[in-house]
Amino acid sequence: MNRHLIIGLALLASTTGLSAESYRVEAINMPGDVAPEVGDLDFTPEGELVVALRRHGILMASPTADPTAFNWRVFAADSLHNPTGLDVISRSEVLVSQMQELTRITDTDGDDIADLFENVADDWGVTGNYHETIAITRDGGDGWYLAIGTASHNGPTFYHTRGEFAPFGRTGRNFAAGPWKGWVIHADAEGNITPFAKGFRAHNGILRDPQGRIWATDNQGDWRGTSPLYHVEEDNFYGHPSALIWDKTFTANVSKDPLQLYINDWDAYEAHRTPAAVEFPHGLMSNSPSEPVVIPAGDGFGPFAGQMLVGDIAGPRITRVMVEEVNGIMQGACVTLISGDIGGGNNRLVFSPDGSQLYVGQTFRGWTRNSTDGLKRVSYTGKTPFEVQNISITKSGFRLTFTEPVDASTLSQLSNYKAQSYWYKSHYKYGSPQMDVTELPITSAQVSADGHTVDLTIPGIQPRRIIQLDLGEGLLATDGSTIGNPTICYTVRKLR
Repeated sequence: MNRHLIIGLALLASTTGLSAESYRVEAINMPGDVAPEVGDLDFTPEGELVVALRRHGILMASPTADPTAFNWRVFAADSLHNPTGLDVISRSEVLVSQMQELTRITDTDGDDIADLFENVADDWGVTGNYHETIAITRDGGDGWYLAIGTASHNGPTFYHTRGEFAPFGRTGRNFAAGPWKGWVIHADAEGNITPFAKGFRAHNGILRDPQGRIWATDNQGDWRGTSPLYHVEEDNFYGHPSALIWDKTFTANVSKDPLQLYINDWDAYEAHRTPAAVEFPHGLMSNSPSEPVVIPAGDGFGPFAGQMLVGDIAGPRITRVMVEEVNGIMQGACVTLISGDIGGGNNRLVFSPDGSQLYVGQTFRGWTRNSTDGLKRVSYTGKTPFEVQNISITKSGFRLTFTEPVDASTLSQLSNYKAQSYWYKSHYKYGSPQMDVTELPITSAQVSADGHTVDLTIPGIQPRRIIQLDLGEGLLATDGSTIGNPTICYTVRKLR
């Protein structure tokens, strides 16, 4: 391989459905002699795209308008140990979270090739299980938050592990036999580790948003009725008991396996855990959510600035997330942004420095035929999509705001709305069906004067439920277009 210049081929793709007019998807060329399984993406301050590959090293390229014209250079050719987190300091210095450590990789002599690899932090041990991936996000200063996944029963732990081995942590479908598996931890600039929050299963994506809040996705499975997005706060427990084996305060008062404790006492488990801010109904919104990212300010990526996007590894979609604070608690809704030819495997998301393009790093992990490998670019065409721009819970129901003015006669017509509630049980079994599915009446629809907003009165909304709203084809914008993505799912933790 030429270590400075690699040129490949690209295929063009498009979205399906009504969002195709607003968002264009392109497949970016990747080198033909590397496995294009993307672990993470970032940009240098100079605007070069940096790609960490799970089975190779680190590539860089300056983006071009032509997706076939990316001239890749190899910053680090040495294979890394499943890198799934990336923090780019400059074109000559990057930090990568590998399974075994957080590594600083530097080009010290200015030849554009890394020659120095330094261990920054490694206090979480290694068991050899493939599932213990690590995602990172900056802490707003000189440190990082790291999301360290649990191990899976589908893969072994080695006979010889690095770090302490906890036999109680080895039980269950997903387990935490090594230190800080199933945790979010903090690492400072000197590599000192501080535990932050626990109870995660496979939180393959972590974000510190512009307001300083920490968010992490997780994946459906044992103790995950469906896939969640958590607002992560210090010392909270987020529901997967295996991680509690590393909580010294908890184990000081509990002498048995925490997994067995909560299998036998579900009420105590429910009282202990912190619920998700947003839940993604399985098969509808996101089957395997990955990294969340905030849409930048301005209208460069459409009318959704400040909201979050989340990739789906097991489905061909990017999901949009709208959150709000209600009585001190973060909660909100999810809706599809784009789907179809984006493909699956959507592992990592990063916006271009100008905020106008979303780069999507894809990887195939073997458990779904929908996954693909490689790199996609999503660009806003400038045509405003007709969508629910935002949703907010009210004392009597929900307020929906649309991106375009809506025909008032259709906006006030109750037959254009359907609502139902349900919930998912978090328990030791894998996933959960929808529980207590209930159709909810919609008794009124009050339309704003400008036609952009409707207040729906929906009696019977309860906390700890998902409210699914389905908008009918009869709901028309003033130009006659129909809603692009008509299903919105709002997770209610608190009522107004």
